[in-house]
Amino acid sequence: MRIAFLLACCFFLFGFYEKEALIINQTEIIVKGKTTFGSFECSYEHQGKRDTLLFDSKSTGITSLDFEIPITAFGCGNFLLNSDFKKTLKAEEYPLCLVSVNNLQRGSQAIVGDIYLQMAGKELYLESETFYKLKDRLQGTLHLSTEELGLDAISRLGGLVKVEETIDLEINLYLEGS
Repeated sequence: MRIAFLLACCFFLFGFYEKEALIINQTEIIVKGKTTFGSFECSYEHQGKRDTLLFDSKSTGITSLDFEIPITAFGCGNFLLNSDFKKTLKAEEYPLCLVSVNNLQRGSQAIVGDIYLQMAGKELYLESETFYKLKDRLQGTLHLSTEELGLDAISRLGGLVKVEETIDLEINLYLEGS
């Protein structure tokens, strides 16, 4: 009986100390906004760089994820939108967008972390942003304003087409083996 009890304790202890890992094999950043005529999406996708997020039973904290994104690598679907997007984000003056996700903590259905964002010469630090576990990825959405980022909302065709103040920055982290 004692041996069975010891074996059961060992089994549960080994399971308790087992590490779990999430391997990210693709990153996608999507900027979404609305204009007076509809909506737009500009996206950046990066494959090839793999990041491993380790969860340890002693600590639910995991390392940070850092992304350096060239503004010119965003695609908006056509030449005019690409040009407007780059102009709005001041790509000539600030060619890179930096995103760093830190202090990640695992919850039952989501991962929460702090996000440092450097875009168009502005820096933002957003605390406790949520990344939800979907079928094949972790997804987080930041709701930002052009004013927060120090951006001028674009106006085209003599003011007939205007971009609304709010934009969404969606971060998709695709998981290996999902």
